[in-house]
Amino acid sequence: MADPMLEVACGILQKHLQAKGFPHLLVRVHGKHVVVYSEHEGEKENRARLTALKQQFYNLGVANHRGTWQPTPYTGSVTELATLLTEQFSFVLADF
Repeated sequence: MADPMLEVACGILQKHLQAKGFPHLLVRVHGKHVVVYSEHEGEKENRARLTALKQQFYNLGVANHRGTWQPTPYTGSVTELATLLTEQFSFVLADF
């Protein structure tokens, strides 16, 4: 069973993405990560993830074109990182 705080973060991030016009993206909990992904032809394609550092504090990572995770120097709350993701890293979220 996933950490309840990660489940809450997952819901917050999913609602933020939908509100900002990214209906093709899904969010799930995987270990200590909240992962943003899309599905194309039945394949999950990683886009971004928030890694839990401490209670309600996360680090943002993005997937490169091969789906490999690349760390970023950005940390903050789910809300702060969701805004950063949709405003400054929207290229990672684009539907293709």
